[in-house]
Amino acid sequence: MKRTLIASCLCRGVKFKTSGEHRNVSNCHCIQCRKTHGSYGAYSNVKDKDIKYINKKTLKWFKSSNNAKRGFCNKCGASIFFKFKNSDNISIAAGMFNGKTGLKTMRNIFVSSKSDFYKITDKLPKYKRFSN
Repeated sequence: MKRTLIASCLCRGVKFKTSGEHRNVSNCHCIQCRKTHGSYGAYSNVKDKDIKYINKKTLKWFKSSNNAKRGFCNKCGASIFFKFKNSDNISIAAGMFNGKTGLKTMRNIFVSSKSDFYKITDKLPKYKRFSN
């Protein structure tokens, strides 16, 4: 869905504008998202070319695997981005967007890795691993 959104971390050390096609939100229950967010991660996605930084002085990257890295704010600790190596897309934690987004949650992924302290009670599609 094409739109323009403004996003920032809690301290606004990382602030950016996204435009163009935004993928609807995927709830990811993988171990890395659980360790990063304390529970599952909810991510949208845009093309790299569709993100414009207003401020990124506190943005740092962590190589979370051989295939991906995660962007976070080194001041407030917000987990902001997930990016596969050699991809033209960047995933954005949906909670970073300011105000209403018009995005909808479309699926749960890596449900075989979810923790036991919560249940997935929505009726959205559930995938054991990643799904395009």
